Amino acid sequence: MKRCFIFSDRDGTINKDENYYLGSDPEWRAQVEFLPGVVEGIKTINALLQSFFYILTNQSGVALTGGQLDNLNLERMHEVNKFIISELIRMGAQVDGYYACPYVDSNYATAAAQKGQVVDTQFIVDGHADIKPATGMIEKALAAAQAVKGDSEIFVIGDRANDVQMALNIGGTGILVQSPKTKELGDVEKVQAMSGKVFIASDFLTAANYIKKSFNLK
Repeated sequence: MKRCFIFSDRDGTINKDENYYLGSDPEWRAQVEFLPGVVEGIKTINALLQSFFYILTNQSGVALTGGQLDNLNLERMHEVNKFIISELIRMGAQVDGYYACPYVDSNYATAAAQKGQVVDTQFIVDGHADIKPATGMIEKALAAAQAVKGDSEIFVIGDRANDVQMALNIGGTGILVQSPKTKELGDVEKVQAMSGKVFIASDFLTAANYIKKSFNLK
């Protein structure tokens, strides 16, 4: 039986995303709010035989400087991820690990500058393997688990088209969970136009049940 690796985006997929760069506010723990169906959905994934669940998150806020954003450094980025995972585990939802990428590309830096934001140049790396939709973070997780992608079922859950495209780039299934940002940025239409294994879900639990049904058919 193949092993099943499920990867999930964080902000806007697991926890509410209000564009506040989680971790920049001194009271950031109070801002952590899990979205409907997330805990039950992760429990559903945990119940699958030979399944592994990871969080993959691009944290561009680390690259931004000035004001409260100076609080969101690499140390805080990891602290936030560990806190989120500890809270999920406390509620019975097991997470096997996380991978986080603080790097951005030149296009992001240009757009940020146009909005008056300042980007720390050490975090600008064009073509970085961990910036979605590149598959570097997935490959790291598979390598750590001594898994071969061709011998594993791979699913990626996220609220952005980049999450779905990352899944397709590694030969997996991409699942779009709709959030306000998904609709605002037209990502539903982008995913609908993609070729490959894609599914659009109304919430995380629906995504988890789709994975359960798909994997049980293998």
